[in-house]
Amino acid sequence: MPIPVLGVSPGMPRERRAGELEEPRHFKRGTAVNIYMNGRNQVKNKSKIMFLGVLTIFLTLAGAMASAGEPLPSWNDGPAKKAILDFVANVTAEGSPDFVPVGERIAVFDNDGTLWAEQPAYPQLFFAMDQIRKMAPERPEWNNNEPFASLIKGDYTGALADGQNAIVKIVTGVHGGMTTETFDRLATEWIATARHPKTGKLYTEMIYQPMLELLEYLRAHGFKNFIVSGGSTEFMRPWTEKTYGIPPEQVVGSSVKAQFDLKNGKAEIFLLPEVDFVNDGKGKPVGIYEHIGRRPIAAFGNSDGDLPMLEWTAAGKGARLCLFVHHTDAGREWAYDRHSSIGQLDRGLEEAAAKGWTVVDMKNDWKKVFPFEHTEPVIAIDILIEPDAAMIQHAQAANDRLLKQYPQGFALDETHHPHMTCIQRYVRTADLDNVYEAIGKVLAGEHPENWRLEAISFFYSPWEDVGIAGIVIKPTIELLRFQKRMIEAVAPFTVETGTRTAFFTTPEDPEINQPTMDYVQKYVPAGTGKKYNPHVSVGVAPEDYLDAMLKEKFETFTFTPAGVSVYQLGNFGAARKKLKSWQS
Repeated sequence: MPIPVLGVSPGMPRERRAGELEEPRHFKRGTAVNIYMNGRNQVKNKSKIMFLGVLTIFLTLAGAMASAGEPLPSWNDGPAKKAILDFVANVTAEGSPDFVPVGERIAVFDNDGTLWAEQPAYPQLFFAMDQIRKMAPERPEWNNNEPFASLIKGDYTGALADGQNAIVKIVTGVHGGMTTETFDRLATEWIATARHPKTGKLYTEMIYQPMLELLEYLRAHGFKNFIVSGGSTEFMRPWTEKTYGIPPEQVVGSSVKAQFDLKNGKAEIFLLPEVDFVNDGKGKPVGIYEHIGRRPIAAFGNSDGDLPMLEWTAAGKGARLCLFVHHTDAGREWAYDRHSSIGQLDRGLEEAAAKGWTVVDMKNDWKKVFPFEHTEPVIAIDILIEPDAAMIQHAQAANDRLLKQYPQGFALDETHHPHMTCIQRYVRTADLDNVYEAIGKVLAGEHPENWRLEAISFFYSPWEDVGIAGIVIKPTIELLRFQKRMIEAVAPFTVETGTRTAFFTTPEDPEINQPTMDYVQKYVPAGTGKKYNPHVSVGVAPEDYLDAMLKEKFETFTFTPAGVSVYQLGNFGAARKKLKSWQS
């Protein structure tokens, strides 16, 4: 979904052109066996020739059938998937009253929020901000002009205080004065390396796997797919072919003005710092008309900014498919609609219900959201050291104190066990027995029960609007070696990320916040080796209270590990469910 002019967007294989045989790189086709005969290797036996010919045909058909597989494999069976399959079957079957010739099978897709993630802000906005900061030394006047002054200081909130006007200034500030070739290069370089601020993934990895499958499914049935986005055409065209399989000439977006000129005898097109066309809202049907020249028979969006595009598509004669992607999955992506400042979907939901359009419920209709997701069950585990009674007594006293200040924090009890984390990882649930075996092998050569560890201070880590406090343990050579060996032991069974379903919850305590999920994902390497901060978490409290607590004198003490355990993690990284234990 876009923001006028700026827009946002990234993502798969490309549209094949006439006469082209190469398959898109994201999709593997069955391999047909071709038998070649040259003059020196001619087979004279007719029955053998017939057998080989039949075998070739059989293998070719078998390969094609195998490659076809289940259509839209990342879509759950349900009304949304059925609507797509039925529509495509009806418009592509010759003799059907809804049959549409290949040349008229036009499908249009919004980009931001429809093909790739648009939260927490449109990717093109991040691109523009990065470019502004790089260009700032050559534009000293920006230091005294908003939104540039705030942007240069890193004050994103201040930079966007003027809303749409600020965005227009930022985007036109980036475009203005450079050649199209220079801008193409900057956009290509940025998209190849820039990472999403929440997931750490490349933006081109934040594309929706079900939509990639839909693009290919339509392509395979003679459709020509177009991106129709509020993002700028100049920003999207350099990478959409590689990401989505949609070539630059099939990208319709917002644009700035441009002019042709000869510089030193070289013919160039220069981008100007002026808005030419805003391809959002009512601008989308106009953009389709002016750039494509045909009314689409299928339109896909996710916000009210796409509503006019779907309305114009639906107004045509014959069968039509109009579909909204509804963001309902706060665990794997984001949940937002009527009240969101980005990708607001309010009137669109009402119109879809009134007109019988298809609404995709992301949480329930998609088996997976992003290509990098693992579909097999995953569990979030903590391989931890169980402390002895001395540490438990100190931890309990601190926890009692913090609960008085912040009752909604966690209590150290039979469901929140005092512990010292070694590593936290997402692992495949099916591999838990292998994880236990690998840990057992490490323990056969390490003996934590012989260690004397020293508690040296309190500390806390900011966590949203509070802090999580803990007792710091002085790192030792043995402790660091133990952690390193554990990381290596379980590495074959780990996966990169997990969702809320990987954590322990109860009906009374169902929440798993995003920082918890992010913390586990980044624990290796962010919390290991020289960055390892061995500690026992003792509770949650407001930061001002914890700041005062840290100023108090801490009486150091020593303790001994009582065992090693594996727990399933809960909210705030608490050890909630014991899975396996090795006691001293």
